[in-house]
Amino acid sequence: MGGSGAVGNCVIRVFLLLCVSGARAIVAASEEPLKLLISVEQTQITAPFPARATLHFHNASKQALWLYRRVRSQAKEGSTVEVRLEALDARQEIVAPAHGRALESAGLPRPKLVRLESEGDTTEKVTLKVFPTRVGTEGEGTPVWGRYRLSLVYRARFSNAAEIGRETGVLLWQGEAISNNAEIELKPPAGEGSVAGSVLNAQGRPLSNVIVSLSDQDERLVDQTLTDSEGRFSFTPLPLGLWWVTVRRPDFTEDTAVFRSVRLTAAEPAGSIEFVLYPPEIYEPRGILHKPVILLVTDGLDNPLEKVSYESVWSSGKVLDAVKGEVGRKGLATFEVIPGRNFVTLKRSGCAKAEHRMDVSPGEGAEGFKLALDCSRK
Repeated sequence: MGGSGAVGNCVIRVFLLLCVSGARAIVAASEEPLKLLISVEQTQITAPFPARATLHFHNASKQALWLYRRVRSQAKEGSTVEVRLEALDARQEIVAPAHGRALESAGLPRPKLVRLESEGDTTEKVTLKVFPTRVGTEGEGTPVWGRYRLSLVYRARFSNAAEIGRETGVLLWQGEAISNNAEIELKPPAGEGSVAGSVLNAQGRPLSNVIVSLSDQDERLVDQTLTDSEGRFSFTPLPLGLWWVTVRRPDFTEDTAVFRSVRLTAAEPAGSIEFVLYPPEIYEPRGILHKPVILLVTDGLDNPLEKVSYESVWSSGKVLDAVKGEVGRKGLATFEVIPGRNFVTLKRSGCAKAEHRMDVSPGEGAEGFKLALDCSRK
């Protein structure tokens, strides 16, 4: 880990942080309850490899916060991250400023909610595609390789946050948290290889706006792009070696991910792959996009009940999804279900079993439900 990795080892219990090993004191005077500190895995990044960062969250408020775990560059619901990148060595006229974005998961996303206790900490890893500043007087300009200042802005928004709060009493965090600065060095590409191809549907027609992910031999995400109007994609320049390519349709709630490998050698430095995406045939629930929900179980008089076991069942006739667990403190539980009609069974020793229907709407974000269990009779 590079110099900024030392920052990640500092204690995040307060937001006045002092790292002695050559780093400056970091002072953040923000009134936001959620504090954000970032550290990067490597400070020297050779194109086209990404920056791999860890988001360190600290809850400075007096109550628990719930965070949505699926950071994206753009989303109407849920959490997003904005990449801020500033060149420290650019001296010429800037044609295009440095910028970056968070990469999507190569496969079907697995969103969830995480409870962050008061004065508690949690982390999340993100992969960031970064683009250097370009300078010059015409055209696309020349990339500026060298030192950059990296920071992130973490945001979350939920159109139904107030409704979830009324139903469950939890605070689904919304707002904006700005990170510290981390210094990185961007270096020019050393490889001369390339991977290109196309994505077609079952009828042989090109598919546009398909997410194409490039991963290294250890299956770590390296780069990402969208297919153009002709269904084409390309990654270049790349070092020689084994590469994995995954394609996935982002507009599908079923898993459409298909992956193949290609090896670039000195004799064949240019690899080519053609993908054909057929309509998905899903037989397991893990192949369908789930949505996080918060469940509050009460005695019917708004008094939370603990030690209640629950089982949520969803069925399409072909796929059966059953989620089991037990509510925790204050009668709360969080889990992920397939959107649609879910049937929930509640059980507790000394109480009559209760059956409820839980209608989970499609789309991004999260939902909350309050269900009752009558313990006055068995």
